[in-house]
Amino acid sequence: MTARWFGGAWLALSAAAFWTAGHLHDGLIGRRRAAGLHPGDPVEAVPPLVAFTSVALGGFRGLAVDLLWSRASELQDQGRYFELVQLADWVTKLQPRFASIWAFHAWNLAYNVSVMVSDPAERWRWVRHGLRLLRDEGLRYNPGSALLHRELAWMFHHKLGMDMDQAHWHYKKAWAEEMTRVLGGGRPEPELDVLAAMPVSEEDLTRDPAVAALLSEVRAAGFEPWDRRFAAAALPAALRGRWEDTEEGRKLEAFRRARRLREEYRLDPRAMLDLERRLGARFDWRLPYAHAVYWASAGLPHARTRFEDISLRRQIFQSLISAFLRGRLAWDPARDLFVMSPDPDLLAAARGAFDEALARHAGDPTVEQAHRNFLVDAIMVCALRQRREMARELFEEYRRRYEPAAAADLEVFVARTWAGRAGDLDTPEAMAAVEAAFYQAAFWRLLGDEASADGHEAVGRLCWERYMAGRRDPDLRVRTGLPPVEEIRRRAEARAREDLDRRRGSGETPAGALLRSCIGRSVCLRESQWPLNHNPRRGQQGRRNGRQQS
Repeated sequence: MTARWFGGAWLALSAAAFWTAGHLHDGLIGRRRAAGLHPGDPVEAVPPLVAFTSVALGGFRGLAVDLLWSRASELQDQGRYFELVQLADWVTKLQPRFASIWAFHAWNLAYNVSVMVSDPAERWRWVRHGLRLLRDEGLRYNPGSALLHRELAWMFHHKLGMDMDQAHWHYKKAWAEEMTRVLGGGRPEPELDVLAAMPVSEEDLTRDPAVAALLSEVRAAGFEPWDRRFAAAALPAALRGRWEDTEEGRKLEAFRRARRLREEYRLDPRAMLDLERRLGARFDWRLPYAHAVYWASAGLPHARTRFEDISLRRQIFQSLISAFLRGRLAWDPARDLFVMSPDPDLLAAARGAFDEALARHAGDPTVEQAHRNFLVDAIMVCALRQRREMARELFEEYRRRYEPAAAADLEVFVARTWAGRAGDLDTPEAMAAVEAAFYQAAFWRLLGDEASADGHEAVGRLCWERYMAGRRDPDLRVRTGLPPVEEIRRRAEARAREDLDRRRGSGETPAGALLRSCIGRSVCLRESQWPLNHNPRRGQQGRRNGRQQS
């Protein structure tokens, strides 16, 4: 009797426990959704293998993952990266909600596996695979992971944006080509506000009868506008004219581009527009720095610790600094010309990001040192691009925050900074210094002051020669060398003429406005170069064990 009573009690207790677990299931899913851990059920809308392992193995998945992870560490230590690719894939199938697995797997593909091949196109395939793994799969299963947002932003900024990889120019050009195909240029065509206004579904789009009619005619002609290979130029002449020159055609083109951004690149045009408006910036989306800012900013709402918040904000202001220093692209594929140079119009965005980070993390020495270096860079860019008032404003901030005892003479500061450490520049810094000298030389020449023009041009050539003299090794010269000096000079002269024409169009007296904005002609006439202090790589090495980049 007693044994029967205990058996019944245990049975009832088990039934109550199962009922309670089932009753709590919906609440737990709701809390996961509210926390951004996953928008739906853990096994909803996942591949069959993931769903099967999640249900069949249950709690034993953790034990299997531990064993596989231990084996993965051994392969990593042994440098057997190709074997590690398959093993990491199994781990992600067993634990798709484990964000660190996705970060590790993507890093291995982009940084370790890629450098085991020498062909730039093949390297790009592995790097792109790492990007897509984080963006399309890791964030699909872990949309609330600050870690994955930061890792994706870092990969755009460092692997694509910096010059540590032998094939970095190939990566930059390949990404620019992709973005040009989907956006139409450095700025979206049509503009972001038009793309952001597009409906999400085809059903909403075709509520307009004219749009629906044109779409039907295009499909009847054997074309599918939503196919990524579609090109309006391939349409019959009559349809092409309607696609390009009518309101309904422009709506279809905008919808097509917005849809591709969302589905293929997980970029929301509304979020892109909001980011630019919030920062007061207009990015060139062909370059990786804008994408680094986008993904790091998207991760901020998911930061749950101080470390996550400051890591994402550091990634934002580092990417904005890089965009400021090299965010203007001159690209001519026919001449194999791909030159990045400073974009002073992004200064306000970088300053705003720093102000926010300094306010939230007051006293953090890493943020303060980065800000100090940034101010020096910004002073030099503005001073040597005829933005004297902004240079003076930045100089006063620098003195107030970091060097109260510094002389109050901006011209002396610029001259001493330019005449600093010889040969201690990375590629974008050297490019900025050389182009700045030629840009100022062009302005002086346009204003008829040949002596000042010759002096600044001599500085530009000297910077170029000293930088390239330290790169006699052919491989190093290919990887980190500057374009031909005459090409840089021609580009700087062309931009100087454009700026002068713009000032004339605004009604300013060219000579008066430009002469007031120039630093004194005594600046930088004899010394060698301008050592920009910012280097996003400092303090960022060694983030993974194993083989690093070539």
